[in-house]
Amino acid sequence: MTTGFDSTSSARKTRAVAYARVSTMRQAETELSLEEQLRKVGAFAELKDAAIIETFVDRGLSGRVETRPEFQRLVRFACDSDNGVKLVIVYNFSRFFRNVTAYTKYRDIFEQAGVRLVSATQDIPEGITGRLMETILAAFDGHASETNAATVRDMMSANAVSGFWNGASAPFGYRVVDALKVGSKIRRKIEIDPMQEPVVRQIFDLCLYGAGQGPMGMKKIAAYLNERAILQRGKPWMTSDIARILRSEAYIGTCYYNKRDSRARKMRPPNKWIAITVPAIIKRETFDTVGAVLVARRASNTPPRVVSGPTLLTGLARCGCCDDSPDGSVAGMMLRTGKSGQYRYLVCARRALRSTFSCDAPQIRMEPIDEAVISAVESIVLAPERLRELVAGMVAANENALSDLEAQIARAKQALHKSEAGLRNIYAAIASSPDTFSMADSELRDQVDLLKRQKSEMADEIDRLTDRRKLSRIDISEDMLNAFGQGVRLRLRQGHAAFRRAWLHHFVSEVIVGKTSIRIKIAKEPIIRGALGASGPEEPPVPSFARKWRARNDSNVRPSDS
Repeated sequence: MTTGFDSTSSARKTRAVAYARVSTMRQAETELSLEEQLRKVGAFAELKDAAIIETFVDRGLSGRVETRPEFQRLVRFACDSDNGVKLVIVYNFSRFFRNVTAYTKYRDIFEQAGVRLVSATQDIPEGITGRLMETILAAFDGHASETNAATVRDMMSANAVSGFWNGASAPFGYRVVDALKVGSKIRRKIEIDPMQEPVVRQIFDLCLYGAGQGPMGMKKIAAYLNERAILQRGKPWMTSDIARILRSEAYIGTCYYNKRDSRARKMRPPNKWIAITVPAIIKRETFDTVGAVLVARRASNTPPRVVSGPTLLTGLARCGCCDDSPDGSVAGMMLRTGKSGQYRYLVCARRALRSTFSCDAPQIRMEPIDEAVISAVESIVLAPERLRELVAGMVAANENALSDLEAQIARAKQALHKSEAGLRNIYAAIASSPDTFSMADSELRDQVDLLKRQKSEMADEIDRLTDRRKLSRIDISEDMLNAFGQGVRLRLRQGHAAFRRAWLHHFVSEVIVGKTSIRIKIAKEPIIRGALGASGPEEPPVPSFARKWRARNDSNVRPSDS
């Protein structure tokens, strides 16, 4: 902000700049307005026969911090000798800084540049006495600021302890509503937003089950929603948005206040957090399952070789001869080839990478070990009685999921009816009072577009949930059980290595290869939900370790892929 002046009449006047600041926009409107500050500064400049050549204003910024854009521009401008500035005028010293250390720092910077800092409302003499008075005033301003901040923090903490929401925007899926009025103060809580709730549920479903082609990662979920114009309060989804939702405990009924120290810009210890109970959107079991899936998908836990390598037992095979190693660790098995890849062997990784003295395990042909493991899975895990037990547990869990699906469908239908009613009301108002209401009104047109989009999204959500309900109603027959067992056997022995490995990971947690024996640890809870209906061609999955797969469609793509 620049204030012009007559260079002819002001040639002999002291060149000065003005600075004004308010901490909050409410303060600008009801307390110490910027206009009042600048009026006082202008009057002081006239009294001191000074000409204000530039004005700098910071709106809604704390006086405790240095990172105020207009303030930093003021420092550069005033200290530039080409501008000839001799005075920096503020309404009072608290507008300059509420931090005694920073105050003295920038006062000294101005003095070194030959610029004096003065207050329009505080008469401070020059010299060492004036410097002492300025420092005392700055210390009092800083103390008052700290006291006010502590009072506000205590009040907001008490508000959170009482279960009320402290003004910030609600997490996606919720909205802020007025809950209680005490005098002139309104206390607020958050409730489920019926328009956004289905999207949150869909994100969790896509992470666990996908949309017909298997579970999705965060980037793929964001792309899926954006492609279908399912936006995040009008904005496209980013991978970080999906990650925040999948990891937030708000969706299982608990929000936290006081998690982050905004001044220090770091997280507070958990014992300082204040829990606020909110309506849950996602069940605890679903949230925990998604959390386990996200941990398993981490690049540090699932490197690319586990997804795309040629070895069936990658991530499962352990050396049985390293149980008594000095550090107590057990080495994995890695692939070694011979005769230009004609022969494949599994060898102890410690022996292969460190020295032959690290372990005395021999290298073993890979094919016989693969066959032994698959045969054991077929005869033990896929035995009819074992399969029946596993499928019975799945059906029981499926029945619980069905009741949740019915509730989701009911809520989606309620949101759909609400959107339709809103549109009918608008159209009726236009028909009854065409002179008052018109589609030429941009706000009315935006509201109609929003309701139409919400109606379309809810209709799609109902269709998706209805399809899931149909697929979830599984009547397990003996023939289906046998067909499922045969299908798993086929997948374990044929097809792409990544899918064979994925199916094996469902049933086996570890394979310990010794000199003369193999020990197989069966997974406690095999994941076979949805497998009974699995069909169709299987293609190699995208490596999970890569942030972008064939992002540029460049020379990494084989000619047949382009």
